[in-house]
Amino acid sequence: MNNKVRQKLEKALLFMDQNLVTKMTAAQIAQYACISEFHFQRLFRAYLGETVSQYILHRRLELAAKEIVDDKSQRITDIAISSGFETHSAFSRAFKKQFDISPSDFRKTPTKAKLGSDKSRPYLKTIAHKNKSIDVIFDDLPTLWLNHKYTEYAVDGSIIEESVREVTRGFETLLNSNKPDFFGLVSSGAYSSKPKSINDCNEFILYGGIYRNKHDDSWCPDWLEIEAGLWAVFTHKGRYEYSYQTWSNFIRSWLPDSGYELRETVAFELYKEPPETVAKPDDFSMQIYVPIKNIEMNGNRDELEA
Repeated sequence: MNNKVRQKLEKALLFMDQNLVTKMTAAQIAQYACISEFHFQRLFRAYLGETVSQYILHRRLELAAKEIVDDKSQRITDIAISSGFETHSAFSRAFKKQFDISPSDFRKTPTKAKLGSDKSRPYLKTIAHKNKSIDVIFDDLPTLWLNHKYTEYAVDGSIIEESVREVTRGFETLLNSNKPDFFGLVSSGAYSSKPKSINDCNEFILYGGIYRNKHDDSWCPDWLEIEAGLWAVFTHKGRYEYSYQTWSNFIRSWLPDSGYELRETVAFELYKEPPETVAKPDDFSMQIYVPIKNIEMNGNRDELEA
């Protein structure tokens, strides 16, 4: 990470910590850090290993866990509200998912909680471990067109069944349409034009088909132009729900020492078939395309954007 990017992300993290229990949007954080909203969300996910919403959730849970242990005179409901959660039930679900124990049981026996690996901040579980090396190939692609719709997914990782069915139906329709210049089925969580509060429980992702040329008779009227350029391409094999581990491997292990950084366009997952229709989930595979550029060739870009 170059110094310009590091300084801007540190500024954003400081702003987020200072406003942790208040409602804020990614656009507000990006504006404070002097980065475009789109680029900010890409950079944040790349260098911290999770989305802005996930980071906020984990920081609030860290804050609440400390209060539960350190101040037993406070009611857990009050701690939940003061930590930025809108309801006690939402807090309890998120807490148990994060620490594998209910808030009330955690207060009684905190040693039974599933904590993070950083002993100085055991209640903060945001940092992904570095993994073994990952096989990455490079592909120089022309401009592509993404014909897309939006659906939702839960920030805490839980499944929204209707969203899964919606995406599967959409993918099957695209596969059966036999349109020319079809590149593949894709989804992407790195881009959304829909404004939302960081406090929302769900985020929007887009899904659809990528084409080499834009068509008039589209599956949906919404098209997104994906800029031509260089791509890092790597493969995830195994159950789709574990794909975050492959992403983390790329982001935490390969990218920092690669000599490349992210370009400001959409990263996407490319499927041969919808994940939900694979007969044996362990046999599922997909390719992940991440837009990159050479750091040395683009070293002055941050100064121009500042």
